[in-house]
Amino acid sequence: MSRRATFSELRWPDDPFDHDLPIRWASGVATRVLDWTWRAFDLLRAKHLARVDLTQGLEQLERDLTRSHFIEILALFASETSGFPTFFPVPVPEWPELESRTSPSAKPPANDFAFVSYSNRRWTWPIEAKVVPTPGRLGDYLEDVNRKFVGGVAAPLVGEGAMIAYLLTNETDKVFENLARRLEQVLEPVSEFRERPHRTSHHSRATAPDLRLHHMMMECVAR
Repeated sequence: MSRRATFSELRWPDDPFDHDLPIRWASGVATRVLDWTWRAFDLLRAKHLARVDLTQGLEQLERDLTRSHFIEILALFASETSGFPTFFPVPVPEWPELESRTSPSAKPPANDFAFVSYSNRRWTWPIEAKVVPTPGRLGDYLEDVNRKFVGGVAAPLVGEGAMIAYLLTNETDKVFENLARRLEQVLEPVSEFRERPHRTSHHSRATAPDLRLHHMMMECVAR
C-alpha cells in the first residue's frame, strides 16, 4: 500500500547523500541513553521496589514498572542537561513509531521508551521492556526482539536499541544463558557497562539497518 508523507518526513527528510547519519547519531548517544536508563532503575529499586513484593501476582505490573522507571529517567534528564539537551526522552512512554505505520488511519506501533534527537525528530533510540518472571519464561521478551527489533518495526532508521527484562528472579546468569541459546549467538558485554548485567546481540535486518541490540537484566526482587 502506498503511503503519503507525514509532517515529520517533510520537515526532516532523509539526506540523500548520507544515509548513515541516523545510525551514527544513535551510536553516539547510546552510552548516555543506557546510563540514564540504568541509573534511573537504581533509583526506582532503592526508593520503591524494595517496599513491595512483586512476586504476588500484581495487575498491570509491566506498565506500572515502565511508567515509574520513566519518571526516574526524566528526573535524571532534568538534573543533568541544564536545559540544553541534544536529545530527550519523550514526555510519556509508548512513543509512536511513524516510520513503521501500515496505513493512513491505523494506530502505528509504539516504543515503551524513546529518546529522540532534538535536531531530527524522526531519529528515535527505542527501548522495549518486559517482565520476566523466571529464566524459562522468555516468550514475550523474544516476541519483541524478533517481531519488533529484528523485524524492523522498532529502530527502523537507526542501528541501536535495547530490551529491558524486569526480572522477578535472581537468576540473571541463567536468563542470559537461556537467551543466548534462543538467539543462537554469544551475547557480548559492553565495556561501559561491564559491571552491569548488560549484554548485546547483533542482527541483520532486511528492511532496516543492521542492529546492535542491548539486553539489560534489571532485578526487581531482593537477593
